[in-house]
Amino acid sequence: MIALNPLAVELNEKIQSNNAVVFDLLSAYGRRCYHPKGILSQNAEAILKAYRFNATRAVALENDSAMYLQSSREYTPELDPNLVYGYAPALGQMDLRKRWKNKMIAENPTLNGKPCSTPIVTSGMTHGFSIIADLFVNGGDLMVLPDKFWGNYLSIYGRKHEAEIVTYPFFDSRWQFNTRGLAETLIQAGERCRKLIVILNFPHNPTGYAINSAEAWQTTQAIKQLAEQGNQLLVMVDDAYFGMWYDDNVLRESLFGWLTDLHPNVIPVKIDGATKEEYSWGLRVGFLTFGLNEDEMKPLEEKITALIRVSTSGTSQLSQTMVYQTMNTPEYTEEKQEKYETLKSRALKVKDVVRSPTYEDLWEVYPFHAGYFMCLRLKRGNAEAVRQHLLNEYGIGVVSQGDSELRVAYSCVDESDIQFLFDAIAEATQAQ
Repeated sequence: MIALNPLAVELNEKIQSNNAVVFDLLSAYGRRCYHPKGILSQNAEAILKAYRFNATRAVALENDSAMYLQSSREYTPELDPNLVYGYAPALGQMDLRKRWKNKMIAENPTLNGKPCSTPIVTSGMTHGFSIIADLFVNGGDLMVLPDKFWGNYLSIYGRKHEAEIVTYPFFDSRWQFNTRGLAETLIQAGERCRKLIVILNFPHNPTGYAINSAEAWQTTQAIKQLAEQGNQLLVMVDDAYFGMWYDDNVLRESLFGWLTDLHPNVIPVKIDGATKEEYSWGLRVGFLTFGLNEDEMKPLEEKITALIRVSTSGTSQLSQTMVYQTMNTPEYTEEKQEKYETLKSRALKVKDVVRSPTYEDLWEVYPFHAGYFMCLRLKRGNAEAVRQHLLNEYGIGVVSQGDSELRVAYSCVDESDIQFLFDAIAEATQAQ
């Protein structure tokens, strides 16, 4: 076994001193990684002290500004060239990070007064999940997921990092979130391994389910009970569709606030992004936030800097600038509300259409309250055959899952087309 670099040892000692649970949860690679005192650290020193010339950076300057092509500049004439063409800090623009933290605390009352790190900018949420995998997941670690989940979890944690995925039924017999199944699965997994990794995703992909306060309390209590027994849990909160709730009876904040400060053995991480919340999918701006204080985060940030440097090296400067500038425009709140109302109107139209007695012999509808999606469980035919029929006969795309489930992203469909969409799904189902 290769000896750890002294810089890695130093970071590990700081992490262990500040929070022994975080250290215990680190993967082997998480313990090995460190940010070398190379070009970036020398550049950081030069930024502070090189008042004449800073000849450390791999950028070209002209008139004390980032060099650019005029034909490119015409697309962003009002933005500072350095905030378009220059490199962003590895952990992201500090103004954007602070702005996102303020937004997060304002929207999550339960988080107020609790330890919360300054969000780290990632190149989309998938990058954030990958950073967590590198930092915390060893082959053979147990990961607890519901039986319905975003496929990239399996790709990142199962196939790439060889975690063992342990699942529980997402719905109980009453078509509510299966908090008992989660609790029982946690206990069983906890008997096998002291370290557990959990992902909680609400609003949920693929079903569009959002939990209520009672379910949130039961979920956090199940996690707390295991922590009290000595298990150490890294709990990832996937908030990709945060804020997109269309039912007054659901929890309208993140579980992250409920999990932060829940128990010393519980380390919560919030993964969210501008991707859906700010309607900016292609800008690829995500965020990682830990329920840890500043001292606990400092050495962890150095390790995350190292992980970012060996993957994306950093998130697009222009994308970060666009998100930050948009969030500070006078029209921001009004424009977001307008887009939210459009999606809510589509969701309510789907609820009205999909439960028509006309379709009751064809499918069951999983409860959905939020996000972009809803799911049907077909009572007849094969889901993949129905999907193919819709493509070939109607030019309509949906997603088949297993033998009997179809996921429909109504976020992509104008309200005026929703009735036709489900009539077509009905016809395709009847054709089987």
